Amino acid sequence: MEPAIIGFMGIVLLFVLIAIGVPIGFGFLSVGFLGIAFLAGLDVAMSSLARIPFTWITQYVFTCVPLFILMGLLMANTGTAKDLFDLGFKWVGRVKGGLAMGTTLGCGAFGAVSGSATACAATMSTICHPEMKQKKYSDGLSLGSIAAGSGIGLMIPPSLAFIVYGIISEESIGRLFLAGIIPGIIQTIAFMITIYIMVWLKPAHAPVMLDERLTWMEKIKSLMKMWSVVVLFVLVIGGIYLGWCTVSEAAAIGAAGSIIVALAQRRLTWENFKQSIFMTAGITAVITIVVVGAMVFTVFMTLSGLPHSLSQILGHFQSPAIIVLVILLFYIPLGMVMDSVSMIVLTLPLYQPFLMASGVDMIWFGILVCMLIQIGAITPPIGLNIFTVKAVAKEVPMGKIFRGALPFLTANIVVTGILFLFPWLSLVLPRLMMG
Repeated sequence: MEPAIIGFMGIVLLFVLIAIGVPIGFGFLSVGFLGIAFLAGLDVAMSSLARIPFTWITQYVFTCVPLFILMGLLMANTGTAKDLFDLGFKWVGRVKGGLAMGTTLGCGAFGAVSGSATACAATMSTICHPEMKQKKYSDGLSLGSIAAGSGIGLMIPPSLAFIVYGIISEESIGRLFLAGIIPGIIQTIAFMITIYIMVWLKPAHAPVMLDERLTWMEKIKSLMKMWSVVVLFVLVIGGIYLGWCTVSEAAAIGAAGSIIVALAQRRLTWENFKQSIFMTAGITAVITIVVVGAMVFTVFMTLSGLPHSLSQILGHFQSPAIIVLVILLFYIPLGMVMDSVSMIVLTLPLYQPFLMASGVDMIWFGILVCMLIQIGAITPPIGLNIFTVKAVAKEVPMGKIFRGALPFLTANIVVTGILFLFPWLSLVLPRLMMG
């Protein structure tokens, strides 16, 4: 049997294991180990299993993963998510559909500090959906805006997806952080325009606006609550940009800074600190298993020659732009069933050698990948973000949530098209600020 066919069978087996409920990391690990043993022998498989975890987990840059997660969770568990929602509500609450717009702003900001679209969707659904329901917003607009808005955090630093992408691709994480800022802003504006159009076409989506007229002083007070987010963002991104610290050191500054900020706000308790530590350990353990498993699986793929066969197939396309477009289309079905980290560690080792040989900028490609991940996360019938908000709003039919997210799916496709056609939108900040 041809090794490439064995590699393809391994991918099929991986998806079967995921479908029956095997954790993705263990699926990667088991299929990769069996594949290496079949193609190169048990000794090589055992050697890979011993070498790969040590090689990857001891990388200096990998220490930023738990530190950024801890920073986000500390801010989430000490009330920052509620402050972000309140900020958006007070600034755009009087606009038709303003509560949904405020939710989108809050999701983008909270997604940036939490680093996880799924965590953002779960948290913001708990906070925002009851508020919008009370104001008689439709469930479709309410939950659709939360499911879609939660993905914006993938684009705004410190994005966990960018960190993992940078580790796997060996691209600069600092450049990826900067590259995501303009696309994240464009996406946020696109979502707010989408909400306005939805409410204009169907006023029943948002029949009630904010009753009281808030003074500028009240708005500024809500803005002042965000000093902690601004300070941490400046410390982390400014430190990387100015060369004062590496990404790992910036993560440590962010984690320590979030503790100091929570203490200064008198919001840090032993309970929420302990909860943040335990959640950080759990999420880091899952990511570690996924990355290690994926690297074992990548060795299996390399031995099978499947990436080379894939490169030969893609080589029939002369244009690098067409090659990127063909590759990106595979991310939509993957995004329906996989989280961002799993998708990146599964696919990037397959495509990267050929993309680099074709002259594709891997920073730009990383931005497009994160956009496609977001599209998959709200695409029927198995969008991951849709299922997350459904788990919170159990009484709302799944079909209604999907219909509510459909306009945002269209907006995401439009934004992806803009970023695909105009790569400079993603690359101008990294080139301007880091050379």
